[in-house]
Parts: sequence; C-alpha cells; structure tokens
Amino acid sequence: MEQGEDTRGVWRVAWFEQLLQDVRYGLRVLRRNPTFTSVIVLTLALGIGVNTAVFSVVNTVLLRPLPYPDAKRLVAYSDGISKSKAENFKPGIEGADFSEWRTQAKSFEGMAGYFYYDATLAASNDAGQVQVASITGDFWAMTGARPALGRLFEPAEPPGAIVLSHKFFERRFGADSHIVGKAMTLDGQPVTIAGVLPPDFQFLFPQDRTDIASIASNEIEAYVPVPPLVRSGGQRTRLFVTAKVKPFVPIESALTELRMIEARILRAYPDRWFAGIPRMGLIPLQEKMVGNVRRALMILQVAGMFVLLIACANIANLLLARAAVRQREIAIRSAIGAGAARVLRQFLAEGLVLALLGGCSGLVLARLVIAMIAGLGWYAVPRLAETTIDARVLTFTLIVSLASGLIFSFGPAISLYRSSPQNALKDGAGSSSLGSGGLRVRRFLVAFELALAIILLTGAGLMMKSFWRMYANPPGFAPENTLVMKVSLSGPQYADKGREVSYLSELVRRIESVPGVQAAGIADTRSYLIQSKDKTRPPVVEQFQESLVSLGYFGAIGMQLVKGRWLTQSDPADATIINETMARRVFGDADPIGQRIDRLGRQVRVVGVVANLKYSKLDADPGPEIYRAYPQNLGPGRPMMTVAVRVPGDPLGIAAASRKLISGIDPTQPVYNVESLQQVLSNSIAPRRFNLFLLGTFAAAAFLMAVVGIYEVVAYSVTQRTREIGIRMALGAQRSEVVRMVVRQAMGIAITGIAMGLAAALGLTRFMASLLYEVKPNDPSTFALVAITLAATAALASWGPALKAALVDPLIALRYE
Repeated sequence: MEQGEDTRGVWRVAWFEQLLQDVRYGLRVLRRNPTFTSVIVLTLALGIGVNTAVFSVVNTVLLRPLPYPDAKRLVAYSDGISKSKAENFKPGIEGADFSEWRTQAKSFEGMAGYFYYDATLAASNDAGQVQVASITGDFWAMTGARPALGRLFEPAEPPGAIVLSHKFFERRFGADSHIVGKAMTLDGQPVTIAGVLPPDFQFLFPQDRTDIASIASNEIEAYVPVPPLVRSGGQRTRLFVTAKVKPFVPIESALTELRMIEARILRAYPDRWFAGIPRMGLIPLQEKMVGNVRRALMILQVAGMFVLLIACANIANLLLARAAVRQREIAIRSAIGAGAARVLRQFLAEGLVLALLGGCSGLVLARLVIAMIAGLGWYAVPRLAETTIDARVLTFTLIVSLASGLIFSFGPAISLYRSSPQNALKDGAGSSSLGSGGLRVRRFLVAFELALAIILLTGAGLMMKSFWRMYANPPGFAPENTLVMKVSLSGPQYADKGREVSYLSELVRRIESVPGVQAAGIADTRSYLIQSKDKTRPPVVEQFQESLVSLGYFGAIGMQLVKGRWLTQSDPADATIINETMARRVFGDADPIGQRIDRLGRQVRVVGVVANLKYSKLDADPGPEIYRAYPQNLGPGRPMMTVAVRVPGDPLGIAAASRKLISGIDPTQPVYNVESLQQVLSNSIAPRRFNLFLLGTFAAAAFLMAVVGIYEVVAYSVTQRTREIGIRMALGAQRSEVVRMVVRQAMGIAITGIAMGLAAALGLTRFMASLLYEVKPNDPSTFALVAITLAATAALASWGPALKAALVDPLIALRYE
C-alpha cells in the first residue's frame, strides 16, 4: 500500500514538473514570436476586457446586495397598474392605510413609508433647491442608518426636524459641524437641522420601476418626517412602501396577509380611492431598484460573450496557420518519444499562457471600459458609480481566461494530433500545410464568426432603428433653441395667491425683456387619476395630465396647433386646449372644437387641439392632456412652474442672465434644473442610448474581427493553392476566372455564416423586445440590410487575396513547388 502511494506521489511530482517544462517552453516559443504573441494577447484582451467590464456592472447592479441589513428580506409594494393606463403614475397607498398595515400585519419585521420631492431650503436670503425624502415607520431601523452628527428624528416625531445627507452637508455647509440645531425653512415651514447621515449612507428606494433615472441622477439630500397620517380632517398623503419580511416567511404569505387587511379597510371605507386588491403585489426591493435594467445588462453580457467567442475563433485560426509551420517540430518530438498526450498538453499549456496574459491585459482594459461606462451610463443605470473589480469579478476573469485558452487551443492541438509524423518528416513535406481537413476547420471557424457577428449587428440595427423611430416621430413641439428651468414658490408671503401671480407675471416680463428672447412662458403641470366606480369589475385607473400655462408658453416651446385656435386673454376660465390623444379618446372621429368635456366633475370647453407632446420622454406613449389658462384657473396648492424661453441661438447662452433676473425678483426663491429642452429629451432616453452605444460597440468589434477572419482564411487558402492556381493558368485559365474562383470560395463561407446567424438572430432578438421602440424583433428590413452589408463586406475582404491569386506567375509557382 505504501509503495502504491509513493508511486502516485512520484507520478504527481513528475506530472507537475512536466507541466512546468511545457509552460517554460511555451514562454520561450512565444518570446521568439513577439508580433504573433502580441496580436493574440491584444485580441484576447479586447474580448476578456469588455466581458470583465460588463460583468463588473452586472455584479454591482444585479448580484451585490443593497447596502442595508438583511437586504434580501426587503420587499416593495407594487399595485400592478398597467403602464398603458397610467404611464406616469407611481404606485402608492394612502398614508392612513399604511398605519393600519404596520399595526396589523404580523409577517413583517419592519415597514417604512416614503415619498420624495423638490423643496426650497432657506435661511435668511440664502435659499437653494433640495431633493427631500419624507419618511415614516421603521425607515431608519430597516436601512441601518446611524447619525454621523447630531441625531435622527423618531418615526412618530412631528414635522420640524430635518436630517441632511453627508454630501449635501459638505456641499452646502462646508462640513461645518456647528450646523446641528440651526433653524431654517423648508418650503416656508420652519425646520431645525437635527443631524447628518454618514458618507456611505445611500437612498435606494425608487417610487416605481420606471423611476431608475431619478434615483441614478438625483441623490436625496435631506430627510424629514411624514406629516401625521389621518383619514380625514388633515393632509392626505400617498406613500410608497418598503417592508422587511420576517425570517422564513414567504413573500406570498406576507402578501396574502396584506390583501386581507386591505379588504377589511375597503369594507370600512368603500368610497376611498384604491387601485385594486387583486393586483396588489410585493417584489424584492433590489428587483424594483433594478427595474428594466436587468434584461439590458444580461443582453449586453451575452453580447460581450459573443465578442469573446469571435476573438477565440480568430485566435484559433491564427494558431492553425502557425501549427502548419510547426508540423515538422511536432513530428520530431513524436519521433524521439513524446506521446500524443504530451504533445496535446504542450499546446494546451501554450494556450493557457496566452490566455492568462490576455486576461491580465484584459483587466487593465476593463478598468478603462468601466470608467467609460460610468461616464456614459450614470443617468441610465442605478449604483453604477459603485462598480469595482472585486474578488467575484477577478474569479470571473480567471474562469473566462482559462476557458478561452482551452477553446482556442483545442482545434490546433487536435489537428496536429491527427497529422502524420512520417509525412511531416519527408523532405519538403509538411512545412506549410495542414491539408484539407485543417482548411475546413478554418472555414468553419470563419463562418461561426460571421454568424455571431450577424446576431450582434442585427441587435444593434434594431436598436438603431428604434432610435430613428423616436426622433422621426415629432415630439409635438420644437425643442431647438429653448431653455427650460424650474421655479417652486415657498414661504408664507406666497400663501396669498395675489403675491404668487404678481411674482410669476414679473418673472415672465423680465425674461421677455432680455434681448433676443423670442417668446417666454410658464406652465404648472399636474397629473390626475380617475377610478371607475363600477363595483361589478376590478377598478380601472385612468390618468390625464393638466397644465396651467401662460399665453406665451405655447410659442416658447414651439407647440404645434392641429385644429382650432390658441388661448387668448379674453377667454373665460373654462376655455381649454386638448391634445390629439384626449380628442381621440373623448370624441373619436368627431370634431372636438366647441364641444365640452368633463374635467373631474367640471365642464370645460375645447377651443383648440395640439399635437401630442413628448416632453418628458421621447419613447413614451403620449397620454391625454389638457391646457388651461394661468392664472384664471389657479387652484389650491403651490405651483412648481416650468419656465420656457425661446431664443434664436444657443439657449444656454442666456441661462446665467435669466437666472440673475429671476433671483433679482426674490432672492429666497431658487431657480434650478436650468438646461436646454433638447438636453431634457436626450436625458429621457439615456438608458436606450447607453444600451445602443455598448451593443453597437460590441457589434462593430465583432464585425471587424469577422472581416479580418475571412480575409485571413482566404489569403491562407490562396497561399496553399499557389501550385494549383499556377497549373490552372498554365492550362489557359484567365485571371478573371481565378478572381471569380477565390471570391466564390469566400462567398460560400460568408453565405453559410450569414444563414446560420440569421436563423439564430430570429430566435434571440425576441429577448430584446422590451428594449425596442415601434420596431419588431424580427423586423425584415433590418435583417436584410445587415445580411447584405456583411455579404458585401465579405466580398470586398476577399478581393485582395483574389487579385493576388490572379497575379501569380505560372512558371514561378510551378518552379517554387
């Protein structure tokens, strides 16, 4: 027994020593061919680098838990309202319902309610806009928050305390620790700074699954308690709910309990607004946070893998060409006693050395790609700034590198394993050819590359056509040359509606007085929900958007009148302009001009119809909208006005002057979100642009590598067939016939690859449906254009080797052979 163990131990040591010898020999071989080695390492670095970078994002966004205690047990409420019924509606519940949920539900360890909004934080004449989260319940306990300065207000504490984020504390107050206890006003109401959160605290609670951009781009800067939650006699608050289920309690059980509680509340208060018990849902908070980003990231990761596979196929082709030169070397090694397994291991060792070099280079490239992705996608992907190369990413890179080495080494190793040492040792034989079998392998690899490239190019083409559709369909206005900014009035002085109207009228007058301003106006836009009262079927929520606008607003944003006329100063308060969607939904094909519609129980008269307006999102389906005159229809509540200014040139050129003029009216009222209207629209499709850029980059890399691959295999084939071509030409073949023969060979490979790629793309592009806009995943024009482009490029790539073949001198070719 001991002798057997000793034998195995000696064998293992010998095997390991032989492996080290193979690795050292492989390094010497690669060092003697620096150009060849560099091409392979750089090709691998490209494939591994982009995969590592994308996986780093996937790791951060999809795999890494949220930075809260027991984050996997955090769930978020979802009401299941269809986006088609309420495009901009954000799911929430009545605050009084939340109080009963929190008191009665036994399946949860904690429950928190929140909503966030823009507000004005001011002290004396120093005012600024802040993003405020109003929170209640167990928010601090569920997030594990601890104060860096001062204290955190209690869940049931009445309004009056405010807690600041650490970034806002540093930016606004210069990290002055003495600000705790400082009195300020928030939207005109007195507040006292109670504390400051630590630098690593993050607010990752979107209000709905389409709210990712706001979380990614607008950090929460301050926290205040939610006002008292009552059924009547006070402020009614709609909250967005996150809860922590108890250990070992299934989400389905917790949801069933909530539905039972809500059913009891609905029986007690049958007339209150409710979205519908049957559609209530709970989803993991991380899933809600990720939203629609998950599918896009997974598609990008698969695209990155395709690029790596194309790189491996290209490298395998290079190694096959080089293996032809090494046949004599391998034959000599076999003749002096090297077994087939040892030869195979030698090639695998060389491949793994190349793979590890490529992996290390890929890590360097990945850091650059991550920085590029962070710069492009900060507005499109949540938590993108946290992306790092951690242990999981390093493990992924190592596995991908080793797998790549095995993939591209296997083909050349098998080809040499199957070759005949006797033929290789014959004089003049085997020095430069692997025979027809090796050439068939190379042609198959090129066809495989083209198939993968077709899939990526088709995906990129579909997304590009989606972008074209978005921009081809007019947004209902002319965003060029328009500056927009926000003004939200706060403070007791504007509780008087007369003061509010005077301020906004003076604002418009001053802006219009700026030289070069063509038009200026203001708009206060709000969304309203209407729920059907039919008790025989599930509640249906309808939404419309209403804007109170000054008369100059239509011209300031270049709105397009379709029918009727614009509002005028002499119009009564019930005069209304509606958009095409509202006209179609209410009146069908009838003429709406002069007709009356019901607006929340009040009759208004239609005087004009405007084109559907895509103001907030280029890829949104426009819902019903109405426009009424400001200030004739001024109602309760503080307006959040959008100021629009049209100029003949660059709108940002008047940004500083406009801000100064507005601040001169009342320095305590901040002006914020100053940007061009085109930038607003551009930001609205940031996720789509991010996906298109990365997928397009991957597709371009795949396209170039596939073209290089087909050029290499055709050029290699021409070299191997030099004698044949010489004989053909000596027997009378024309140069044009030789060119057609070579191009026909290349096109045979290309058509095979394109056919395989189109068949695969038909099945795979359906997973992109949610990323497309008004384009079907099997769009025939995109498929045809990509196939024709790749076929034409393959023909061009083969033209060089074909001309070289046509210029062969038959006498020289025959003498050489």
